[in-house]
Amino acid sequence: HMLGAAFTAAATSVPSWAAGLESGNHIGGLIAAVLAPTGGFGKLLLVLLSLTAPSACTIGMYSTCTSFMTIHRVFSRLPRLVIAILSTAM
Repeated sequence: HMLGAAFTAAATSVPSWAAGLESGNHIGGLIAAVLAPTGGFGKLLLVLLSLTAPSACTIGMYSTCTSFMTIHRVFSRLPRLVIAILSTAM
């Protein structure tokens, strides 16, 4: 988190980083701009980063699914996948 805050704070003084950040809501563009000088290795790191982000959410989604199943019998009949998709969409 601190590294991301440092990149965001420094984006105002580095033009390519500011372009990547756009209006302040495009963190992926900022990371891509920071890693751009590394070439293909930076693109590899972006792919790996994008694949690891969803896995950090799986524990919370599984907990949400099991919690919904204990609320009412209707939820226990739904597959966990459906509950996970709905809880992610909201």
